[in-house]
Amino acid sequence: MTATTDAPTPTTPLAINAAPVIRRRIGTIAGRIALLAPVVAIYLVFFVWPVVSVLLRSLSPDGKFDAAAPVIDFSNYQKIFIDDFLLRIEWRTVLLAINSTLLTVLLGFPTAYFISRLSKRTAGLLLLLILVPFWVSIVVRLFAVTSILSPNGIVNQLSLALGFGETSLLYTQAGTLVGTVMYLLPYMVLVLYAGMTSVDDNLVLAARTLGASSVRTFFTVYLPMVRGSLVSGALLVFILGLSFFLVPAILGGPQEQTISVYIQQQIDVYQWGIASAMGILLLIATIICYVGVVKVAGSFQPGGIGPSQAKGVSTSLPFRWSPWMAVSAVVSFITIAFLVIPVLFVFPLAVGETGTVVFPPRGFTLRWFGEVFTSQAWLGPIWQSIIVATGTAALSVGMALILARVTSRMTSTTWKAVIGGLAFAPIVTPAILLAIGMFDVQLKLGLTGSVIGLILAHTIIAAPLSYALIVAAMSSADRGIEAAAWTLGASRARAFWTIVVRGIMPSVIGAFAIAFVTSWDEVVLALFIQTGPTKTLPVTIYKYLESGIVPTVPAVASLLVLVVVAIVVVRSVTSRATSRRTAQLSARQEKP
Repeated sequence: MTATTDAPTPTTPLAINAAPVIRRRIGTIAGRIALLAPVVAIYLVFFVWPVVSVLLRSLSPDGKFDAAAPVIDFSNYQKIFIDDFLLRIEWRTVLLAINSTLLTVLLGFPTAYFISRLSKRTAGLLLLLILVPFWVSIVVRLFAVTSILSPNGIVNQLSLALGFGETSLLYTQAGTLVGTVMYLLPYMVLVLYAGMTSVDDNLVLAARTLGASSVRTFFTVYLPMVRGSLVSGALLVFILGLSFFLVPAILGGPQEQTISVYIQQQIDVYQWGIASAMGILLLIATIICYVGVVKVAGSFQPGGIGPSQAKGVSTSLPFRWSPWMAVSAVVSFITIAFLVIPVLFVFPLAVGETGTVVFPPRGFTLRWFGEVFTSQAWLGPIWQSIIVATGTAALSVGMALILARVTSRMTSTTWKAVIGGLAFAPIVTPAILLAIGMFDVQLKLGLTGSVIGLILAHTIIAAPLSYALIVAAMSSADRGIEAAAWTLGASRARAFWTIVVRGIMPSVIGAFAIAFVTSWDEVVLALFIQTGPTKTLPVTIYKYLESGIVPTVPAVASLLVLVVVAIVVVRSVTSRATSRRTAQLSARQEKP
């Protein structure tokens, strides 16, 4: 008889040891899902649903999709490609985008090159002159351009004085092109400048040392190194120009309709079918161009650069005057004047005594500024904009912190790319498409005309910009300090708020500010969603641009410009103070 003993199963200890790891992994995944749930819900309801709604409406002949009896019909898309009137609108839109891109390249390339060759301080000053108009509300700049190009504007008066006859560019294709280039030019300059300041000047110097002429060095060495920035900048400008709404709507006449303006007009008369199909057509064209940007640049990061990032010329290739440099300087002067003059033009218009806006102003008075602060017609929109922008900024930062927290701790680059792509998707989507889709969804939810509805709509386009700032800061943060807090007994939530968030607080404040400004300046979404009597400030100005300018409009525009200038000055002062404190601290630490 053989004695039998129970031998231990070899897998049992491993299974016991693996159980806590599995539970920990499941808990981590569940925690991430719980964190992402509210963000995903907002994106699904206020981004995915609007886009899908527009798509389904485009597949219905009358634009009324019935889920109970769905009908798939491509007649609206067929009409887009065979109707002569629609073909003219499409061609006009593409032509505007192409011409705008060509002009921004012709003005932006020499300007960016000239600034990139200057010293850091001078380059920062010129960049500031480009950025300040860029930060001023688009409706303010549109008001200025409308006044300049009108029959009573300075362009027509100068033309008459020089004997060229009457020249009114308002409501013409040329006027629309001027306004579009004014809006898009800073994008091109900033993208090109960022690429040019990253060029290794030693390669250019080596080509010159080996005997290459300036022209040959430019075309064979320098241009290939900035070609990626040039192509990606051109594609970005083309994308924006293709789906731009505000400039064609204000500066273009009835014969200068673009796709975005046509969509808005069709929605006004409840012709959802063809409007939705045109919106989807814009989306497809935008996606194609976006893929091109990613292919060329390798990634897509919206936003610009500030003057503090100006690299300036290297010591190996100092600044020298040349014929090309002189031409670049002249073009730079024209570019900066083209951007700055419309912003400055609002000030004299705000102090005229007459009840109509004329240039040059007649008399001098400040009573229009007093009306801005005493009239409910302006106080209501100002407070509405402040409330909506504050709510948007708070919600955007919250969503950005959640997304950044999840993605910064992910090890899978694929999932990071997926989440990042979905986060930036609203930025790529044409504003007019998002606006009509959002209007449709909020109408069904009963949110049109409400503050919460406007906050949620603005958050969809503001949160990606906040996320871009916060995820960059959080990815470079030291994780060891947070881990040390866990070891000392702090909960994960407390360690996150007291260690991580506090450590990246400058980026959080910046994310709040950029979301606030995005909401404050937003017009297209608010134009469709706001059905109540009180509009936001940009929409109120836009309505005056449509119906007729009153003297308080330039007063409000002047105040908005002054606010931007004040913010820039405060930022510059605080940045210099911070730099001095950092330098002093470094000097003290280096002392023995």
